[in-house]
Amino acid sequence: MFNFSVFLSALGISFSQIVGIGPQNAYVLRQGIGRSHVLPIVAICIVADVLLIAAGVLGVGKVVAGIPGFVSVVTWAGAAFILWLGFKSFRSALNAGGMTLDGGVERDRKSAIRTILVVTLLNPYVWLDTVVLIGSVSSVYGEHDAVSFLIGSLSASVLWFGAIGLFAGKLAPLFTKPSSWRVLDCVIGFVMLFTAAMLIYNYGLSAPLPL
Repeated sequence: MFNFSVFLSALGISFSQIVGIGPQNAYVLRQGIGRSHVLPIVAICIVADVLLIAAGVLGVGKVVAGIPGFVSVVTWAGAAFILWLGFKSFRSALNAGGMTLDGGVERDRKSAIRTILVVTLLNPYVWLDTVVLIGSVSSVYGEHDAVSFLIGSLSASVLWFGAIGLFAGKLAPLFTKPSSWRVLDCVIGFVMLFTAAMLIYNYGLSAPLPL
């Protein structure tokens, strides 16, 4: 039976985990402003959240966390790629030719899809927030309310990424000047560097790569 109070709780909890700016949200925002491949990018984010949150609610989180070397491999691979994205953002900020709606975003469809997949699936925070954290919290409500909790969590993902896809393009007029892109790229670059540093500090140092 559907429990509306559990639905609202899950909606709020999931929003608190999804809305915080990170590599995934920063990339979706940038592509949204440039109106470039927004639909497939948003769809990938939503589908990934659906699968990961469902896995967490169904109890897969403990199994994934117990795979030998899983956390360390994902942490170091994710940190390396996020650092590369940060470098690209700073390089773009210094490149006056890329400071336009035409040159400031990823225009190649395959490259855009590949980037959002890696930013999503190789970011341990995504796994920890969706599979482990949300999955653990859902267990508090018991199996009888698991469906209500799952619907609430998935609704948060759909609403958030859908909103970015729909409304980020409204900011496009603000990014007709190179200075606007320079500020955005610098902010994204620092977000990437901070995320990579936190990944290494919190998980990489305590989980070295298996030899």
